[in-house]
Amino acid sequence: MKTAAANDASGNAHRYYRLDLAQTASSRLADVYSFDGVRAIGAPTRYVIRFTHPRHDLSHDEYLNRMATFIIQPPQQQWTRSEPERRVYGIVTGFALVGSNRDQSTYEVVLESRMALLRNSPKCRFFVDRSDPEIIGQILRENGFDKLLADFEFALHRTYRKREFVMQWDEDDLAFITRLCRRSGLWYVCEEGRRCEKVRFGDDLTHYRRDPDLTVAYRPYSGMDSNGMESVHTLEMHATTIATRYTVRTFSPESMLEEPVERTWEIRGDSTTSGEVYVWGAPCLSADEAAEEAQLRAQAAQAGQIEYRGTGNLLDLAPGYVLKLLDRDLAQAKHGLLAVSVTYAASRDRGYHVTFTAIPADRLYRLPLLEETWPKIHGVVTGRITSTGGHTHPYLDEQGRYIVDLHLDRDPRTPGLNSCPMRLAKPFAGGGRTGFHFGLVDGTVVTVAFLRGNPDLPYISQVLHTVRDRDPVVAGKWGTRDTIRTRSNNTFEFENDEGKEHIKTATEHGKSQLNLGHTVAADGNVRGEGFELRSDLKGHLRAGGGMLISTEAQAGALGEQASMEAAMQQFEAMQRDVQSLADAARASQIETADLKEENRWLREELEGLKQAVIALSAPNGIGMATPDRVMVSAGKDVSVATASWFNLNAAMRVAIAAGEMISMYGGKQGIRTFSGRGPIEIQAQRNLLSLAADQNVTISSVNGSVLIKAAREFIVECQGAFIKLSNGCITLGAPNELRWEISKFEKTPSAQMHLGAPAFSPAMVPFQVSCEAWRGGASLAASTSPAAIDPQGGPMPAAPVSGIGGTQRLGAAVVPIVPIDSPERSFADGNHILEPQLPPSSDLSIPVRLENGVYCPWHMPGMFKECVDATETGSYMALDERRQPWLNDVTNQQRTAGGTFPTEFELSYDGQSKTLYATVRVKIIPVDLFVSDATGTALLGPDGQKQSVPYDSDAHYRCVVYGVGRYDNGHVMEYRRGIGPRFDVEKKKRQVEAVLNGHGCQLILDGCSKEASCGCRVSVIFRVEFLISVAGADVGSGKKIHKTVYLFPRELRADAKSWGEISTRRRRDGTYVDSGGDSNVAAHECGHLFNFPDEYWEYGGWVHRMYINNNQLDFAADAAHRGKQKWQMTSARNLMGGGCNNPVPQTPGALPTASVGPYYLEYVRKHFTDMTHKNWKVGYGR
Repeated sequence: MKTAAANDASGNAHRYYRLDLAQTASSRLADVYSFDGVRAIGAPTRYVIRFTHPRHDLSHDEYLNRMATFIIQPPQQQWTRSEPERRVYGIVTGFALVGSNRDQSTYEVVLESRMALLRNSPKCRFFVDRSDPEIIGQILRENGFDKLLADFEFALHRTYRKREFVMQWDEDDLAFITRLCRRSGLWYVCEEGRRCEKVRFGDDLTHYRRDPDLTVAYRPYSGMDSNGMESVHTLEMHATTIATRYTVRTFSPESMLEEPVERTWEIRGDSTTSGEVYVWGAPCLSADEAAEEAQLRAQAAQAGQIEYRGTGNLLDLAPGYVLKLLDRDLAQAKHGLLAVSVTYAASRDRGYHVTFTAIPADRLYRLPLLEETWPKIHGVVTGRITSTGGHTHPYLDEQGRYIVDLHLDRDPRTPGLNSCPMRLAKPFAGGGRTGFHFGLVDGTVVTVAFLRGNPDLPYISQVLHTVRDRDPVVAGKWGTRDTIRTRSNNTFEFENDEGKEHIKTATEHGKSQLNLGHTVAADGNVRGEGFELRSDLKGHLRAGGGMLISTEAQAGALGEQASMEAAMQQFEAMQRDVQSLADAARASQIETADLKEENRWLREELEGLKQAVIALSAPNGIGMATPDRVMVSAGKDVSVATASWFNLNAAMRVAIAAGEMISMYGGKQGIRTFSGRGPIEIQAQRNLLSLAADQNVTISSVNGSVLIKAAREFIVECQGAFIKLSNGCITLGAPNELRWEISKFEKTPSAQMHLGAPAFSPAMVPFQVSCEAWRGGASLAASTSPAAIDPQGGPMPAAPVSGIGGTQRLGAAVVPIVPIDSPERSFADGNHILEPQLPPSSDLSIPVRLENGVYCPWHMPGMFKECVDATETGSYMALDERRQPWLNDVTNQQRTAGGTFPTEFELSYDGQSKTLYATVRVKIIPVDLFVSDATGTALLGPDGQKQSVPYDSDAHYRCVVYGVGRYDNGHVMEYRRGIGPRFDVEKKKRQVEAVLNGHGCQLILDGCSKEASCGCRVSVIFRVEFLISVAGADVGSGKKIHKTVYLFPRELRADAKSWGEISTRRRRDGTYVDSGGDSNVAAHECGHLFNFPDEYWEYGGWVHRMYINNNQLDFAADAAHRGKQKWQMTSARNLMGGGCNNPVPQTPGALPTASVGPYYLEYVRKHFTDMTHKNWKVGYGR
């Protein structure tokens, strides 16, 4: 083959080589006189073409960056058809004027594959969650490989994993693509397509090109003519030893494996290998990835173990093609040679010839790794923490990792997906979720480093302050401080200034602080010294092993923590004084404290905090002050001892009560009891009253009377003389004479006087009986002289009072006054002051049928209680309505239903109306449930609006558990601005209370002698308070909130924590339709808040635990209890059963459509019994 023009068979001139630039007209006159071309696997095609041109002024802008085609037209052999042109497509990347004479100028152009232009784009960028082929394809498309100018294709055998993060670090696009190919086992060749150049990527033997025309003869060059036959002229083989084993060992904090991963690939059956290549730190997450990495390294080594080098005149030999020899067997390449690189050359002085390198075609070709050329990042880059937007708190994933918007990044990205999740390097971490982590919020500037310098393994190394976001420690008064301060001003502060050292721990919530040392205010003024623990909210101190609070000095903090020597000395000294005082009291037969037990307690429990006690000690006194109440309660003794005075003062009243005895002893100066204005009353209500003195006893009424009354006898005696009053008679007796020293003696008909007497409190505390002489504190004359009783049963005017007693004369007789509350009245319960008289019932939970109650003037003061309870339910294996296992839709395993949950409600007893109010206060937060992506962002529907779905307890309960804004199973819960127009709070409250109060029952005192006719009855009224809280705001004006409920616009199945404004049902096509009208669901859920269990078992009802046996439903118990006055396992009409789904009646005054049985009051009854210390039962049927 020669470049000189020749005449073909027709006599026309023919050029074998030409350069074609469609956009450059001058290229038509270019006469190619030589060229050198290079093609190789993993490199762009490059041809240097020299030509002469009659013009001397060709400009570089006519050629540079223009698409061009280098055409080779093989000469037509005699008696043969003309061969098709061979075309080399590319871009002119170089232009030069290399010579000139009078007739022509010589120029040189460089024609390269479009891939070569990628060298002009060095940059820093990164890719997230993409595989290497995906990254390469994206870059090629960005650089004009659009099937018009250039094309590419992937024909891959292996599957390529997605990588979390791939960094292009200060590399041009060509170098970056080539590096990705080297590390992942890909290779590429630049070829000619139909209309444009084409880059083909492969990774397997099957992707080698095999052309029958490349099976040629081996003809060593000897100057002999080859008769135009293509052949190989020279061929060399070079081989080297390589390693036998290739080991990859690595560790990643993102791997589930605790130990480093290590995998080895061994080349077997090759005696020319020796040694081991050990690589540490490859970016692998699993053992499989490490094994693949080791295999690729072994394949790359094998690809370079044997190399053939040859020359010839093969026109179509190109990289990626398999070359075979007709007349030469190659021991190491029995299946041919894979061309790796080929150089092409021809000139007017020398014919067309090629040189090539090749490897055995039965080996997988891998580009040389050349890891020493791969970039390393030994410093850091900067970025900002980012999120999906609107996050005031750290935007983290389940591993505690962050998304970083790297400052080097210029690619458009979805907020919150700016990078792979990156871990934050910390000064401390460990197993069991131990560690050190201060959350980073959106916008925080960070530095990002790279594990082992690998650009694909980023992590957050530090956090930086900026000029805008200044450091909390700066020059000035803050310069002496060390501090940790969070975004909400939670603070750890350490002052190092000499003489002003302090430590401050603080949070803005309630301005809660712990200040140690020299304490200053925000303006720097001194607030105090020592330590301060303060809060505007509640405070709690708790120590399970005991607590010492002392102001006793302990110089230099050298003593033991629990040292309380001064306190114990004070206790011991006082115990000695108290012992002598107790000895004197016992001599007077006065009950004294158990000093032996007190001393034991001091030594064995208090001293050194040997038990969980609280010790208070102060050398200069302990003060307590409150404008409200002080309460002291002890399960054993309360001992108070003082070396001086013990003062007890009350601006209003002092009440002292003892269950057994009150003993008072005045050792030297006696006991003095005075009343400045009110009466002094002393009673022994069930025993004797004894007054004794060694000297005189004086009883006097300064301005009134002295009244003495005895029910049986009254005797006054002095030295044998006596006066005895008994059985309406007066007996005077004396051992000596009886003297009358009077001015007048008058005898009248017989008369009598009844003095009022106190009525002692019965055992039924806190009941009060009708006679209030003792309790009311009225004057004895008035309180013991009530109105008389008309024989016809009507009251009469009050009896006249004569002196201090009351009498009424009827002729010669005096009729006694009968109190209105006397047991003698026929309509009264004569024994009400002694009730209850019968033994308590064995089972208070069984309701009783009421009879007409007798008159009973009982009374009980108002009282209040916050009740805390838990449902009497349990867990069991759930069934459907056919009693078949109810299966989980995801796991196909039988569901577990039921359990227990805590309840709280309020009991308030009104003593005037004798009514017990049971109230539950519900905080209702309006929310909605939307379809969302994995980041918790609600998705928009075809209408451009968020896609709301009805709440279903079975499917969505975790959304409520996780809270607002947290993703779960394709859904997210968000706040609403308020309730919907169809939810009337007051109307719903009336509907719920109407159902709950349909029980028609009362509480009746247990053990009353009147039994079912007992007049001690209490009405029970259920009340609910619905308080709407937008976005969880505080409601209730400080009242206790018993339950927080999320209110959804629609519900498919509600539960105790999640309600719906509208009940819906699901159609067969998966859409939802309103059930129509209000139902009793809200009343049902409020019933749960009063501790009610469910009365249905199908599909997971929370039935009473009496129906659960060994985690299975007990249908035998259901049959045994059906229809009885106790919680049912199933009911069609009851509120806690099927009645909850019945529609609410729309007619005013209509009866509820759900039943509430007497046993529904069981939990109210139980707590009322605890509150009153009396046994009550539920009565019905009045």
